[in-house]
Amino acid sequence: QYIAKLFSDITMKEIYEKGLVEYKKAVKKNPDDANAYFNMSKAFDGLNEGRKAILAARKAQQIWALKKDSENSIKVRKRLRELYKNYDINPQEFDIPR
Repeated sequence: QYIAKLFSDITMKEIYEKGLVEYKKAVKKNPDDANAYFNMSKAFDGLNEGRKAILAARKAQQIWALKKDSENSIKVRKRLRELYKNYDINPQEFDIPR
């Protein structure tokens, strides 16, 4: 069982890493691809990189807000709440000082 879990963790890590490569290509080709940023956030979270996951989700949020996509805006806000909680990060840490 330990070996199966170890193999599963390695496999998932590889999946997240390969996904990141593809999502980064997608946003390089189309910087307004909110779905790619959202999926990038999931991949970073899967790799336990909370700050990067939050930044990617915030970028998706920004794009969907500009496009007035309320359905996806709700989805990404929920995701951000989960990320802030899971990584014990205060959302204000990401605010730009004025």
